[in-house]
Amino acid sequence: MPRPWIWGLILGLLVGGGVVIVSSIRVGFSAPLLMLGLVLLVVFGALGLVGSVVGRRTHLD
Repeated sequence: MPRPWIWGLILGLLVGGGVVIVSSIRVGFSAPLLMLGLVLLVVFGALGLVGSVVGRRTHLD
């Protein structure tokens, strides 16, 4: 299984790309839309990275 942060990047790419494409169709392409897509990519990648760190911790049950 690939690392969780890779899944986060893939999800961020899909969500960010979808937001940019849909918004570009509705209002036209602009630089803030590209920035929004990049921010979503970084945020979902960071969530995947945090998930991988938390998943490695052992539970003391």
